[in-house]
Amino acid sequence: MEAYQAALGTVRILLLFVGSFVIVFGIARALPVARGPGGPARVARRIGENAALGLDYFVGATILNLALNPTWAAIATTAFTIAVRKTLTFSLGRSARS
Repeated sequence: MEAYQAALGTVRILLLFVGSFVIVFGIARALPVARGPGGPARVARRIGENAALGLDYFVGATILNLALNPTWAAIATTAFTIAVRKTLTFSLGRSARS
């Protein structure tokens, strides 16, 4: 059982690392597009899309954390991460329709 928890802990850390990398890489890739007409809107959309993808990895990591450590704090963290992800998705959907 200890090896199983260690493996899940490693996967959780890997998910956090990948999510962070996706967000930072998305910001770095979006910034050169800022110049020109409509640049700020395109940058915001690209950063938002990458942040949403990175948050998907964070949701997976918090769910694994919840499986490893079922406490009220882990439940709150998981719920908060999912709420942020859903809010960002809703916001991106509204801005795409405008």
